[in-house]
Amino acid sequence: MNIWVVSREYAGIAEAGGVKNVACSLSESLAKAGHSVTLFIPLYGCTDLSCVSDFTCFFHRPVTITICGREMTVSFSAGKMNGVNIVFIGNRAFSEKKAVYTYTREEEAVNPCHCHGEGHEDAMFLNSLFQKTVAYYGTTCSKEEIPDIIHCQDAPAALVPVFVDYLKRTDKAMKSFYRNTKCLVTIHNAGPGYHHEFCSLQDAVDITCIPVSYFEKAMNGSCCEPFLAAAACGASITTVSTEYAMEILEGKTETAGLREGFLRLKTGITGITNGIDIGRYDPSDTKKSLLPYPFSPEKMDFEGKKKCLDYLLSHYASLASSKKQAVAGIEQYGYIERKKNEDPVYIAFHGRIVSQKGISVLAKAADMLLQRKLPVKFIFIGQGQPDLERELLQVALKYEGDCVFFRGYDRALSRLCVAACNFAVFPSFFEPCGLEDFIAQVYGTLPVAHATGGLCKIISEETGFLYRDNTPSVLADMLYSLVKIMDRAGRDIFSSMVCYTASYVRENYSWQKVAQKYAELYASLTGE
Repeated sequence: MNIWVVSREYAGIAEAGGVKNVACSLSESLAKAGHSVTLFIPLYGCTDLSCVSDFTCFFHRPVTITICGREMTVSFSAGKMNGVNIVFIGNRAFSEKKAVYTYTREEEAVNPCHCHGEGHEDAMFLNSLFQKTVAYYGTTCSKEEIPDIIHCQDAPAALVPVFVDYLKRTDKAMKSFYRNTKCLVTIHNAGPGYHHEFCSLQDAVDITCIPVSYFEKAMNGSCCEPFLAAAACGASITTVSTEYAMEILEGKTETAGLREGFLRLKTGITGITNGIDIGRYDPSDTKKSLLPYPFSPEKMDFEGKKKCLDYLLSHYASLASSKKQAVAGIEQYGYIERKKNEDPVYIAFHGRIVSQKGISVLAKAADMLLQRKLPVKFIFIGQGQPDLERELLQVALKYEGDCVFFRGYDRALSRLCVAACNFAVFPSFFEPCGLEDFIAQVYGTLPVAHATGGLCKIISEETGFLYRDNTPSVLADMLYSLVKIMDRAGRDIFSSMVCYTASYVRENYSWQKVAQKYAELYASLTGE
């Protein structure tokens, strides 16, 4: 089967959120299964080509498309990575960007209006330019290159089916080329800020330069939704867990408008829970895990996990390390003090510091727990909204010696923080799937999570712990009970559970198995 995967981010090439991991792992797994897989992605100023082989600057002929009333010439470069063909979309609008979706400190220094961390002011233009170009790539292809499936990853790629349909209706050759091609759009996050919606019907028409009829059925209030526009053009819709599919169709607060649109279009949503490429995190192989010591929760080998904790505390989380920048781009607030004859329980949070992740719940719950002077330490690492970063920062400074906050992102340090701890906390208000809970489980760190969306793949009291009411007191009470259990029964009380959890994730959520589910869905769409 010839499969096109369309994504604005991809692990190892241009990284931003969780979409990068899904796009990469799914593409590579499908390629290993014998399918021909081609990834389409913009060529950014931040694109990493170090792992791309056979890079070719000019691949196929350029195309000229109209966006925002302007004719734009777009070129194509190509390469390969782990069995996946890569087509890079080239235009100055992409190459001048130093990050996938947001401005960097470097860009802010050049133009103070481009504030670090804020989304690109021309985001809708960039999305439309990318998506329309992917559709028009077909005009440069031979019959042998006709895709059976075009799989679009999240809202920044969701309009590809719309542009494909427009081409089929306006270009006789493209009607033939795309006649049997089926389009699929995966919703990775339907929460506020992730829809990439047009602010009005007229805005959608003005930017895309295609007829208004393509957007009239895609309205959500005054906004025009790419997901609904894709569905209106016949694209199949999936999302990244069965639980999240149900939440969207049930109209939870953050997705209520989409629910009404999908019901109006009589469009269902297929939930396929994401997997984890355990080979990228394997704690028994330090070259892959990036951890300082190897260990294996599945084999009940925890000696290296304990050494990882010692390494973290001595090299990064100490009072001495707070006086300097131990890792480039990381700012440390607070520290962990190692007291004689103390054997505390360590609780981690690693993730984006945004409201979705329940940061205020986490900060207040940690404060409640630390007030009780229990044998517990908190380790936070991440970056995001400044106001939420301050909440974690204040806890770390208030409880110096018992709490540390690493503001920023470093892959090795982030993994170390999770691997070194006993529990990892996920108080998300909504979570389409979640990868960090998988990573924690692989590293022998039990997840404690709000029972929402994809976090419900955790089996409470078997592969982690779930709680229902996402309030600071409920989370604090659950953590309190776990700390007291470990304090009374010993630090190894959950060892068997940790072993089972790591094995369960490997056996049930490998990307090989998940990719097979997608392949079966593709086959059902194409009739193969």
